[in-house]
Amino acid sequence: MWYNVDQTESWGVGAMAGVAFAGNFAHTIDPKGRVTIPAAFREALAEGFTIGLNNQFAAIALYPKAKWNEKCEQLAKIPESDIMGTRYVRLITGNSFSGCELDNQGRVLLPATLRAKVGMDKAIRFVGMGGYLEIWDEERYVRESDVSEQSIDGLLNYVNGQYYHAPV
Repeated sequence: MWYNVDQTESWGVGAMAGVAFAGNFAHTIDPKGRVTIPAAFREALAEGFTIGLNNQFAAIALYPKAKWNEKCEQLAKIPESDIMGTRYVRLITGNSFSGCELDNQGRVLLPATLRAKVGMDKAIRFVGMGGYLEIWDEERYVRESDVSEQSIDGLLNYVNGQYYHAPV
């Protein structure tokens, strides 16, 4: 069962050591396609962030400048002669918008092309991902959370085996 837990503003910047984005917030998109970024995330997002897609192409991602630069460095390691790798680079960079800023009310326009790709409607969910922020369509987020919670044992075994070499 998925539980709808909205985190308080205190879960934002500095909530966990080295984690700029933690917690989740339910919200809505206005008729012009803008969203108000929760106050807890605004400072960490800073100026010049990039709007793109997460690696699953299931949500919109907001990358602070430093995190986007890291991602670009990783993508630059893929040689142009690698056709499959080039396709991936094209998907990531071709669906990103750099140099974004919040308006005076803390809002940002989410590009219509990205909203369409992730099936985003009016109800959304901001999800902190440590170094960046994801914005999910609310219904899709609930489904994804249900799947993850139902397979928690497998997820824990995977993460522990893949990154910590210690099965649960």
